[in-house]
Order: sequence, then C-alpha cells, then structure tokens
Amino acid sequence: MAGKNFWVICIDYQPKIYEGAWGKNIQDKTKGSQFYRGFTSRIDAEAALNKLRDLDIEHVPAKVRQNVEEKENNLQNGQVIVFTDGSFKNGTGKQAAGWGYYGKYKKNDEINPLEDHGNVKGKGAKQVNGEITAALNAVQAAIDLGLQKVDLYCDFWNLMLWDCSFYESKKEVSKDFVKQMKDLESQIEVHFHWSPGHTGIPYNEKADELAKRGFDEA
Repeated sequence: MAGKNFWVICIDYQPKIYEGAWGKNIQDKTKGSQFYRGFTSRIDAEAALNKLRDLDIEHVPAKVRQNVEEKENNLQNGQVIVFTDGSFKNGTGKQAAGWGYYGKYKKNDEINPLEDHGNVKGKGAKQVNGEITAALNAVQAAIDLGLQKVDLYCDFWNLMLWDCSFYESKKEVSKDFVKQMKDLESQIEVHFHWSPGHTGIPYNEKADELAKRGFDEA
C-alpha cells in the first residue's frame, strides 16, 4: 500500500474518494466496505471512480425486484434481462463448480425464458469459475438468439469490477474473463447490474437453483 494516498472506497454501496495514507483511518473505512482500491494520484482515483458511474449498484432487494419488473414490462424486441450465478461446495471432494442463468427476452413481440445450467470441471475449480462461466454463457446465448442488448445481473462484485477495469485482472482466470467478455461486448450491448444474493429476488433465486443443480450434476 506504500505510496497510495487516494482511495476509492465503496461504503454503504456509494463509492467515493478518500484521501490519506494506509493508516488506521483508511483501514477502518475499508472494513465492511463493498470494495476498494488505492491510487498514487487523485487523477487516477477520479478516473477509476468514473468507471463505476455506469454500473447499477442496488442493494435493496425490493427495489431490485421493482426495477426488474419494470424492465420486464417494458422489454423491447432484441432485449434480455438475465441473472447469473455460480455454485461451489467445500468438503464434497468435487473439483468442479456449477453455473446457471435465468431471465426473459423479447423477440418477434414474444417474451420467452432464457435459462441454462452446467458445470466447470478441473483442478482448482471454485465459485469464481462458475460465476464467470454463467455470465459468459448468458451473453453468448443472447448473441446466438440475435438479440441486441443484455441487462446482466450478478451478485459477484468482481465480474463488473473486472469488466470496467476498476480491478486489475492479474490472475489468468480474470484475464481470460475480461478478454472473452470484451469480445462478446463487441457483438452485443451489455449493461452490468449488481444485486444482493439470497434475498428472495425471483430471477436470482432461479439462477442460484440452476447453478446448484449444475454443481450437483458434476
């Protein structure tokens, strides 16, 4: 943390810039925050903060449900609303992660469900692998259907923070995700939304159920 005196910290789901060395004051602010990152200059911190402005960060389940209902009621041809999720359970001995997505799309003036599930197998497979695969597969499915716009909801912060380059993609798993998602985004308009998991949001609960099914089938 040496040399970093400007911090973008998301507290109570509101990202802001805070100034100071990595001492008790800044450390206390990061505790319980949703995410944070340090920078050596205010210019870099402001640039990072700007990357977050287009993200939808809604933490009140009732508001998420309302927003999704409004989007579904106003779906246009070529649009899809989809929730994605991953699943992993310790202690099972499985080297696999489940993935699932569920949503609705409109094509030829008809609204249809968009859903699928499966698993990722391999040494070291974890929750993150399921989350990534669910998001990539959901967007690819929308492209395959000839749709033009995806409202992508996830309860895993890193996906949207990697995608907007707020977080650096240092590991191969995140580098591969960004590379593949950017390729997909060149073919379709994608809007990321964060929503709280396990809070009774119907689409999210269905995606969670599908991801767990994918893991169980591994």
